[in-house]
Amino acid sequence: MMTKTAKEIRTEAWKALGENGQYWTFFGGGIVLAFSMALFILPIMVILLTGIGFSGIMPYLQPGGKPEIGLFLDPEVMLPLLSAVLVVSILIIYPIGFLRWGQTSMSIATIRRGLKFGHAFSGWGHGWKMGWIEMVRGTYLFLWLLLLWVPGIIKIFSYSMTEFIAVDHPDWTANQCITESRRLMDGNKWRYFCLLISFIGWWILVFLSSFILNGLAQWFFMPYLESAQAAFYEDLLDRDAAAPSFS
Repeated sequence: MMTKTAKEIRTEAWKALGENGQYWTFFGGGIVLAFSMALFILPIMVILLTGIGFSGIMPYLQPGGKPEIGLFLDPEVMLPLLSAVLVVSILIIYPIGFLRWGQTSMSIATIRRGLKFGHAFSGWGHGWKMGWIEMVRGTYLFLWLLLLWVPGIIKIFSYSMTEFIAVDHPDWTANQCITESRRLMDGNKWRYFCLLISFIGWWILVFLSSFILNGLAQWFFMPYLESAQAAFYEDLLDRDAAAPSFS
């Protein structure tokens, strides 16, 4: 099976977005997801600020404030503060998972020519699952980067298909999704790197236009980037299916 170039992958993504108004469905879904994230995060921030308020450390966080070391050893200060941080750390897992599941579902559905607005909200029942997968993957990458930078960067590409696999196999564990991503990306990491680098011109355009559009340009660009990554994933599946079996 012929290896698709970065240009061919991008062309496939662009073509898919242009069919049946899928681009605008993706764009609208992304905007709604962004507002949903804000609604999720607002009460979480209230919990964090409440914990900071009860700890009594707020005045020291103001400009010019200098908290003393003794404050961080005082149980009356640290107990509410650490409790709030712990609760926030747990609760933030869901909106992150909800967002990533929705974005990934939309990108896969776009390439498979079946995108509907409802895909943006498909993370309702999978937010905790995807959030956990993201946390496990992030922990592995952190440990790899902590040990050695080059192997860590390589692992970033090895694990890059984890989210797509999780959406296609919602019953799989985090380790199963990560392991499958490593298998699919074996021998394809450089191709994926080339695909991402091929968007450098778009990133520069987004950066320059952000001074005029105040950051809105990225929302017009994201459907293209996300769909191209999904097209790469589909190409990996096609190549895997066409590979000869030696079992």
